[in-house]
Amino acid sequence: ENKNGRRAAKQYFVEYWTRQEWRHIEAHADVDENLAKFHDANPSEMEVDDLMTRFPATYKNGYRYPIYGHVLYLHVGSEVKGPTCIFPSRSSGGDLLRSFSNEEQNHGNESDCSSQRNNASDNKYDHVQLITVPAKAGRLLRFHGRDLHAVPRPHDLWMLPFVKGSPETEPEDIWGRSVILFNVWPGDEDPPLSVPLDLNEEEGNQIEENLCNKFEEWNEASVFPRTAPSVQSDSPSTNKSVKVWLLGNDRRRGYPMRTVPLHATEDGGREVVREALEEESLVSIIWLRQSK
Repeated sequence: ENKNGRRAAKQYFVEYWTRQEWRHIEAHADVDENLAKFHDANPSEMEVDDLMTRFPATYKNGYRYPIYGHVLYLHVGSEVKGPTCIFPSRSSGGDLLRSFSNEEQNHGNESDCSSQRNNASDNKYDHVQLITVPAKAGRLLRFHGRDLHAVPRPHDLWMLPFVKGSPETEPEDIWGRSVILFNVWPGDEDPPLSVPLDLNEEEGNQIEENLCNKFEEWNEASVFPRTAPSVQSDSPSTNKSVKVWLLGNDRRRGYPMRTVPLHATEDGGREVVREALEEESLVSIIWLRQSK
């Protein structure tokens, strides 16, 4: 429903799943997973023109992407610093090293996550936008379905030389990160391949209880541009490296290596990135730089 209480005329498929623990999720864009696996196993059987005809709203560059991705944060443990990190307009690791035009940088995004970010800068399209959304109970995040996103653990993993040992997952009130994740697919196309479909045709399955506030009572989070650390270091580090881990095979990564090297923002370096990643509430935007 919109804020006037009117239901959308279009119908959509909603693909959903849950996660209860704070896990390290490498950077990826959500796709039709089973179709992608079929493509990898049977590349000669994939007809691009046919796929573009069948899936005009979702098929692009060899994958089907949802219209929007969502994260609903239900419970966040006291020691969890597990933000969802989004790279708007980038769909693969290879995209992180591409220079995008103004139009490509916006790529038609009208999601809540992107609605404010485009005002942050008018001349940094050779840089890489990173938006960090802290895990906060009751928060709903929506982003464009083609956007690369990740959840680092530990939160500053991208700036560590190595990590050893197994992360703690219990007790839940300290280390839990309970979320519902859901993707929206257009109702006039087929749903994701081989995902069980619940048509909800039985009258008894209808739930009348309101489990959340009315839409008009929701508050939109502002995006905070980070350009300098809040506390200046006496001995600033010369190391500006930010190493983003990637999910998937070579085709999905769009890059031969498992990590993509980027550089921290000019002002403040890695301290700016680290502060954004450990932030408990504020949504932040950072401009990373491509390695030259």
